[in-house]
Amino acid sequence: MRISDQTGTEHIPGRPDLCRILKPNDQDRVPVQLEKDWVHFLFARDSDTLFEFSPHYNRNLRSGNYFLLYDQNRDLSLTLRTTDPVLCICMHPEILHAWLLNDYENMPHRNFNGFGVKEYSEHPISPEADIVVGELLSERIPTSLSKLFINAKVRELMSYCYDVPEEQRYENCPFLKDQENVERIKTARKILLDNMANPPTLSELSKAIGMNEYNLKVGFKNVYGLPAFKYLQQYRLEHARRLLRSGLYQVNEISEEVGYTTSSHFIEAFRKRYGITPKQFQLENA
Repeated sequence: MRISDQTGTEHIPGRPDLCRILKPNDQDRVPVQLEKDWVHFLFARDSDTLFEFSPHYNRNLRSGNYFLLYDQNRDLSLTLRTTDPVLCICMHPEILHAWLLNDYENMPHRNFNGFGVKEYSEHPISPEADIVVGELLSERIPTSLSKLFINAKVRELMSYCYDVPEEQRYENCPFLKDQENVERIKTARKILLDNMANPPTLSELSKAIGMNEYNLKVGFKNVYGLPAFKYLQQYRLEHARRLLRSGLYQVNEISEEVGYTTSSHFIEAFRKRYGITPKQFQLENA
């Protein structure tokens, strides 16, 4: 993929072409050139993004979704209109095929049917994928490990993008074939996120949704890919990062908002995950 060097597109040292961050210029625009025969995933995580394919045709990508763009016949020249960075992953179909299908035993479990002549489709970013997109957008990648880190994270992201649909995922856990239990798990997630500053214990959460603790633990991981409180921890830090980027809050205010008992615990958790302190991140994104 070739991306325009005009203002608005950032080339990050050490990042392979596999992964790019597209940043809007002061007019909230990003010119992009996408090559034919390559698969492009564009993730709008934080705000809606308008894709202007021509003066007469555009499509809106809603925040929390991604576009999959693939065309065998022609290159695509377009402009993105957005207020926040867009993550762009680009790879040749053969590479994607190899990544997803090289484990022959798992082929039936992948939601992957290959590509036709072209594909322009919109998909939701799953909770698991959202965490990985946030990590790739954070730009805090050790230079010495950048290629290894990027490849590992993009592989992880693709595994979530091509994971089996939610309703099929429940087949791996017979308990979750019951739609009522699925809704209880979703309610548990909502309770955790709505009360992130003072979350209930696992026992309290299980009572709140009418499910025993064991089934809650197994069911939550089956639906969201992580144990409940690890999921909450990662969500807290991602939420904190968004608040820091806004520039409207002090570090101690954000620490309290996302549920850390002390600022020092928050600072250490943030530094461990992103390789930088909250204050440094805030200054770099001012």
